Amino acid sequence: MAHVTHNVLLSYFQRLNLRTPPQPDETQPSEENDNDDDDRDDDHEQFHPSPVDIRVVQIMLSRSFKLPVDLVDAIFEDAEYWARSVSVIDYQAAPGAHLIISGSSATEDKFLLRSPPVGLTDVRAPDTTPEEPYSTHEVAPRVRRRDCDAAYFRKLPPYPTPRLVRPARKVIFTIRSHDQGWGGGGGARGEYDGSWTWFEVGLERFDSTETDALETSRDANAEALLRTTILPVRALRPLHPQVRPSGQGGDSGDDEAGEDEYEYNHSLLPEPQWTIQRNLTAHGEIKEHTVVWSASDDVAPDSIDARDLEDKGRGSMTGNGSFVRGLEVGDVLTVWGKARFPGWANHVDYLKMEVYWAV
Repeated sequence: MAHVTHNVLLSYFQRLNLRTPPQPDETQPSEENDNDDDDRDDDHEQFHPSPVDIRVVQIMLSRSFKLPVDLVDAIFEDAEYWARSVSVIDYQAAPGAHLIISGSSATEDKFLLRSPPVGLTDVRAPDTTPEEPYSTHEVAPRVRRRDCDAAYFRKLPPYPTPRLVRPARKVIFTIRSHDQGWGGGGGARGEYDGSWTWFEVGLERFDSTETDALETSRDANAEALLRTTILPVRALRPLHPQVRPSGQGGDSGDDEAGEDEYEYNHSLLPEPQWTIQRNLTAHGEIKEHTVVWSASDDVAPDSIDARDLEDKGRGSMTGNGSFVRGLEVGDVLTVWGKARFPGWANHVDYLKMEVYWAV
């Protein structure tokens, strides 16, 4: 009987997930640091439930159908009835039409985009003006002291947050870009092998030494706090890329160095566990790539399937699901654009990052 109930409700939720949602009263213009869906969203016909929607349906199923919580969770997993955050940057809407990242320049490692913390759909307080563009502001390279725990993030939003410490289920990257359109070996043209322009994922966490100070200022100057974000960029600390003392070749920071004496330690070559997507080699026309990382992925890094990922321009170690499964409540994802060596240029047109998690 439970199996029949599961299948019937799963079918219902799969239909619900494809339903066109009600149209909002007014449309917000697309902005560079907007975390909402933009007009170019390919899945604009798909309904994406909010955390409140999900919790309400959980309660309805538990009370009306007398279903155990574990069965309700299983139905939601099979139907992918998850909450999500969306971060978008569209360089076509900005002056200059697109961003160019040049190899062997001071900006060959370019920060592009940041997600809200896992478990939160946004970082802004209602009716406030952010102190700085959260989505597109590169955080200063500083050493992590003490990470904020999940309990800190659960008390921030006015909607339900994940019960699990590691609730992430899927990350979708949509990238529109191309390289300089020339160069590379003759056999590599139009292929991903031999490309020296690519995109890499990063990871950040909020440092409780900064957020504790923010909590103190809440009481000291509540009016000023209302003009800032709930979680300021200055409180973020990078896990990847790592930081090191300025001018040194170490892999990580030294606690003896001063706060302003660090720099990012970017790898010269694409790292297989962090590479999202390479551009096609010597291909000057914009190409859109959609890359999906799922918690259920199980491609072994040394397998034939991992080689297939490389042939598609992806990192060979990104198909085993470990990155998504390891994401904790409060973790922040970033995307970096990369270019190496003189003449190579990464032309970025559009970037979207969607993070899905179980409520």
